[in-house]
Amino acid sequence: MPFYSLPVNAGRRRPKRDERGNMLIFIVVSSFIIIGGIAFFSLGFARLLGSNSEQRTAIEAAALAAARDLSRIAIETPEYGWVSISDAAPVGARTAAFDNFYIPVRSINTIIGTNRLDHIIAEQLNDDWLKEIVKKDMQNALIAQGKLAVELNKSIAPGYVAKDINGNDVEVYKDAEAAYQSNGIRMTGGSAYTAGTLRLSLGGINGGAPTSLKLPKPINMANVPAGAQQNNCYKSYINLPVDGTDYVFAGIGDSIKLFDAKNWVAAVPGLPYQLATVVKAEATQQLNGHEVQGYKTSAVACAQPANVTDPKPCPGALTFSFPDGLCPEVVSPGDMLRHGSFQSAGYNCSYQYADGGDFPVDGIATMRDLDFPYDPTLPLNTGVVFRRALFDWWKRAGTKLNIASAVAMMNDPNYTFKAPKPDVVTWKAPAEVGSRTIYSLGPIPNGNIHIYRVDITTGQVSYQAKQLDPIEIPVAGENQLYSECLSAITKSKVGTLQVGPFEFPNTGVLFDKVFLTDKWDVYIRDFSYQPGGKWGGSHGGEPLDHPKTAMALPAKKFGERDLGSGYLGAKQPPPPAGVPHPYTPPSKGDGIPPAITNQSDLAETANFPRRFYQTYDVGSGIRHTYTQNGMAADIRFRRQVDTGTFSASLGYKTGYVGEKYGDAVPAIELLPYTPPPPTPDPVPTPPPADPVPPADPLPPVDPVPVP
Repeated sequence: MPFYSLPVNAGRRRPKRDERGNMLIFIVVSSFIIIGGIAFFSLGFARLLGSNSEQRTAIEAAALAAARDLSRIAIETPEYGWVSISDAAPVGARTAAFDNFYIPVRSINTIIGTNRLDHIIAEQLNDDWLKEIVKKDMQNALIAQGKLAVELNKSIAPGYVAKDINGNDVEVYKDAEAAYQSNGIRMTGGSAYTAGTLRLSLGGINGGAPTSLKLPKPINMANVPAGAQQNNCYKSYINLPVDGTDYVFAGIGDSIKLFDAKNWVAAVPGLPYQLATVVKAEATQQLNGHEVQGYKTSAVACAQPANVTDPKPCPGALTFSFPDGLCPEVVSPGDMLRHGSFQSAGYNCSYQYADGGDFPVDGIATMRDLDFPYDPTLPLNTGVVFRRALFDWWKRAGTKLNIASAVAMMNDPNYTFKAPKPDVVTWKAPAEVGSRTIYSLGPIPNGNIHIYRVDITTGQVSYQAKQLDPIEIPVAGENQLYSECLSAITKSKVGTLQVGPFEFPNTGVLFDKVFLTDKWDVYIRDFSYQPGGKWGGSHGGEPLDHPKTAMALPAKKFGERDLGSGYLGAKQPPPPAGVPHPYTPPSKGDGIPPAITNQSDLAETANFPRRFYQTYDVGSGIRHTYTQNGMAADIRFRRQVDTGTFSASLGYKTGYVGEKYGDAVPAIELLPYTPPPPTPDPVPTPPPADPVPPADPLPPVDPVPVP
């Protein structure tokens, strides 16, 4: 058996190494490395989160600045005058008309909301012609909206300069970029805005958002479903059609607001049209900290612009003037929509405007034909012209006009014309223009004016009647609608009234007499037909200063002229004898009796002084008719006068009552006519005898010499 020897240590056990200490060291070292890495990463991540938060603040500031600037931009259009995202009271120097008074600015949402409200009124009245006029105006509103859209899209481009209502520069991109850069990123230890990366875009909001535009009243007539309104306001980017006409409101709120960028779209799908107003701002920031060197971060924010609503304290009055007494065929405003002859075509109805100033008080002004905008859809007649004037008055009230009240005005007996008091007055007139000698011609119907105003606080239409004389003649405003409809009513129930016989000087007739006939002419003045300082003439389509339409304001503080002879109320007697008359008539027309004017409601050939006309006040800044109702439109009835025995001296057969004082003005009460005794022929004086020629002088005598 072999013998194997064992190593010396073979029987001894080898000591085992302590692995627990090594593992502890490994764990500690590894933990430090991991914790350091986590700390390093956490610091960088925290800085990234902080930088993103700060960049969001910066981009939101940029979006808000852009939205604020967009609300300031205003443009002038021939369709609607001054238009903007926001309404503006007449305070902007850039909006001044040629008469130096400022003109209000209309928000595009206000324009569209007003048209929708007026369309509902026309539908409630079941008047197809009114609907056509409203629809035509909506086409103009969309044209104006398109022009505003072009300007807004230009304004967000780098370097573009828009203008506000005072002519100040509006640089949307520049202001947005400055707002972004002013919010620098600090947590990273520094950052740099990547030049040119700020991008501004305009769009809408999916599902819409509340606008600043209140729903029409009463709400049950507004025809707005629950999903299209919020807080009694329209929602944007939702179609709300009326009678086949589409109405879509832009994203314009009551204040500038941020919106979630996820809801922003360049164009809301499914809409017939839309105005992109919600601005989206995007920008990129280069971070410079050690932990984030080279890292770029981007952010986006959206903001909606706002509308500062114009209160429109006094939008103006619609008036019906009857200086010759009431017409029995028209006893309320609604009769203008119903009377048969007003709706007929093919009779003498003009469509004109004053060019070169207010006619006839501005010397260079002339009357010219105006293109009829509804041909061939509607006929040119009294009814259509009235509807246009009525609609322009509605427009001035904006979205606050109460639908039910506007409808009631045309149908409710409470709005019928009141008879003047007294019904009859004595017709007193001077012998000639400027004369102090007043003659009494006989009793004729008294006149009055019927005034309809909108109370903006309630939207209700009010009614008031006041005394009116024929000599209170409103001018034809420059570039505004003026229409004359001769013999609009024939064979009126009023019949024919003979005035006279009476004696009137300078007529060549022993006893004069005239006849107030049964025919009526209708004159319509629409002072708000053409808005805007560039296209609206001297006064930009604003109401005429008229003392009868103002409320709770002394007349002379509102432009009433002191005529000194009893006009506009006939409260003062004529000036005493010997006091110079304030008006010296021109030589043309001297001796022609002003008691009757020719068949023109402007009396341009009567040589009347300027104070016989209702004219616009002179001044600058905020127009008086912004805070006191002026005359927005007037429908004036004139009763034709057969001049009778006056025709030879007047030169025309048909005219109107001209100068008519009242019973408060004294007149010469004429006695029965007694011809003056004939003047005997003077005794002829014999011609003087021929003068006797002087005798020839005696020849000189030679002097006798003196001895």
